[in-house]
Amino acid sequence: MRRFIKTIAFVPLAAAWAAEPPVPAPAPVPVPVPVAAAASEYAAFDAGLQVGFIAEPNIYRAYLANPAYFNLLPKSFVAGDVGGDLSFGGFDYSRDGGSPGPGPTDPAGEAGMDISYTAGLGARGLGAYRRDFWNVGGAAAFDRTTAGFSYNGAAIDMSPLFDTGDGWTDVDATSQSYAITAVGSAAFDAHVVGGSFAFRPERLEGDYTFEFLPGQDVPGGHNISEAWGRRELKDYQVKAGYSFRGGEKFDVGGAAGFRALRSAVDWMTKHVEERESVEDQGHKGGVKLQANGFTLDGDGRYFLMNKIRVGGAFSFQRLSDIPIDFYGEDWDLVGPFGEREAKAYRLADAQEQKWRLGGGLAFYPDERTTLAFDYGYNRWTARADVFADDGALDDELKLSAFHTYTQLGVERWVIDNLACKAGWRQNLFSLPRNVFFAGVYYKFDDNWHINYDYTGGQLTVNNISLFVPFNDVVKPASHRFTVVRYF
Repeated sequence: MRRFIKTIAFVPLAAAWAAEPPVPAPAPVPVPVPVAAAASEYAAFDAGLQVGFIAEPNIYRAYLANPAYFNLLPKSFVAGDVGGDLSFGGFDYSRDGGSPGPGPTDPAGEAGMDISYTAGLGARGLGAYRRDFWNVGGAAAFDRTTAGFSYNGAAIDMSPLFDTGDGWTDVDATSQSYAITAVGSAAFDAHVVGGSFAFRPERLEGDYTFEFLPGQDVPGGHNISEAWGRRELKDYQVKAGYSFRGGEKFDVGGAAGFRALRSAVDWMTKHVEERESVEDQGHKGGVKLQANGFTLDGDGRYFLMNKIRVGGAFSFQRLSDIPIDFYGEDWDLVGPFGEREAKAYRLADAQEQKWRLGGGLAFYPDERTTLAFDYGYNRWTARADVFADDGALDDELKLSAFHTYTQLGVERWVIDNLACKAGWRQNLFSLPRNVFFAGVYYKFDDNWHINYDYTGGQLTVNNISLFVPFNDVVKPASHRFTVVRYF
């Protein structure tokens, strides 16, 4: 019986041994997924739309330099940012029932004044839709700054800074800027590509009016002097970028782009004397600039000793063949023979280049703390052939400027879902030279995040260019609130 049982047991074993082994099913082809950037559970400086460092790029801002970095965003989300200079207000003054508006007044008695300003208020929106290994999305922004001054009364003399004559003085200025960006990216293992298109128009307009208004008991008419100016800037930019991510150790990337800039400056001055007849003198004119050029951007980071990340970045822009055309008209209608003279000619042919080189360092004393430092070098050069109104070469200009840029910041995750950050920036071409920033970042859960940023006000010319945006010159103190919703 034992022998029979052994035989029965041996037969299927022998058959299995003699049979050919089954052919294994082919392994599924893995879907390319993006390689995550080197980051700990407590990501540094990844809150809000304001702060970023070379060694620790902010994921909400990195795509501006290289659209391939749009793939750093981990999943679909929408974000809204609103704020600006919250210290806006005004001042009103009246004496003897005077009004700041136009109208007859007694310079020795009645007077009125009104001052108002709203500086740097705006909003931004950013969103992305993520599917497997690709991201698509966009951003939009709007900023507005206004200031107004109106006075009617006796002359005020505060030379050389400010003065008025007897009568009504009115000054108004408004700046509006917009930004629309479309961007997309895709990752293929460690290789990431991306592209973007941006359109950034800006409009700055101001006017000045002085009207000499004699008292009601004074015979005769009045004098009016008017000045008006407007500057419009349009900026179109297309970029293509690439990034290689070597795991958590290093990443490197670069982008190339085409940029088209259009700028127009128009102005008018006019003087009118109204008595028995109308006497009118004035001038109006404008300058138009246009340029096409290319941009190059590159950066990279390397993580060493599990405590330090070093980074470097550069950007370059060249605008060549910038025609600057002048057009204008003068008129003098005094007396019986009025005359007008119109002019239009090439004012200059110019070109400009901008360089920026920088290095960054991030140090991690522990997993919750980040210290970051940036040091950069900026250089601007321009050349121009200036022409007289008859077309003859009048002058050859060469201009250049350079300055360094410093930024230092610290961020600490106080608890698992609350981070605080602070730092300062220093720029030789700014007033004040030192600006402080701070912020708080709170995560309600994995889907809802909120951030507050503060940056001090500054008047700066660090971004020197024939096409420099007004927002890069005047930067009021900014309080920004950002809300992010992940899906």
